[in-house]
Amino acid sequence: MLKFGIKSAILGSAVYYTVDKGVWKDSTTTAELYKELEDGVSPYVGELKKQIPYELPPLPTNDRISYLFKYYWNSGVKATFRFLVNLPTHTSNAAVKSYEFISSSLEQDTSQNEEQSKQ
Repeated sequence: MLKFGIKSAILGSAVYYTVDKGVWKDSTTTAELYKELEDGVSPYVGELKKQIPYELPPLPTNDRISYLFKYYWNSGVKATFRFLVNLPTHTSNAAVKSYEFISSSLEQDTSQNEEQSKQ
């Protein structure tokens, strides 16, 4: 329970911080925040590049992030509606399989009871 409480507190504070900074406002505010974040992180990335012999890839552009966000959002929406369209079929299949399982279990139980009563 304590672990769940700590995770919830971290998640809540992260959401509060993003709302407070304006991440969820209009796109210009978000773009300004992204630019501010990029400028703030750049000195540390420069020092990190000196310490790590590998070349780090550049941060994605706003256009690329916007495209990826739209693409994955649309993929999620499509998957959700595909699930909703197939829900009646899956529900009926689950009901039929459940009925068959319960029927076969009851038949086995009945046949076992009959065998026990004969003995």
